[in-house]
Amino acid sequence: GTHAAAEICQVTPPTIVRWMEEGHLPFFATLGGHRRVWDKDLAAFLEARNMPVPEELKSPQRTKQILIVDDEDQVRRVVKRTLQKFHSEFEVHEAADGYEAGHKMALLAPSLVILDIKLPGLDGYHVCKMIRSDPRLKSAKILAISGQDADESKERSLA
Repeated sequence: GTHAAAEICQVTPPTIVRWMEEGHLPFFATLGGHRRVWDKDLAAFLEARNMPVPEELKSPQRTKQILIVDDEDQVRRVVKRTLQKFHSEFEVHEAADGYEAGHKMALLAPSLVILDIKLPGLDGYHVCKMIRSDPRLKSAKILAISGQDADESKERSLA
């Protein structure tokens, strides 16, 4: 967030916000309206200004992330165990609802989101739109799962 970026840049949070608003530092907003900066964007910003880049921002090749979003704990556990058994090269994370999914997507930028369409509150359709509207998640694949009518699910998922 802005406080962490400010600490790294050794400036105040309002300075970070100004840089964001002026287009110098790319950012995205969470569902709650909080500004966030991707590590790679902050590293590029620092490098472009000949500022020191902390080691934690220099990640050569990070592990691919998978996010399982389902309100049923048992479904998440089974899918996670199966993925870990056959694809140990991935880090598998879980979210129980659309809001938690939004938060984890902002932190992880997953390569694959396995998404239950019928989530309570912020449903899977809204989560799909959120993923597709974030340029940093444009390459993320979405595997939508649902217990509802297949034609209706397909039509709404592609909208």
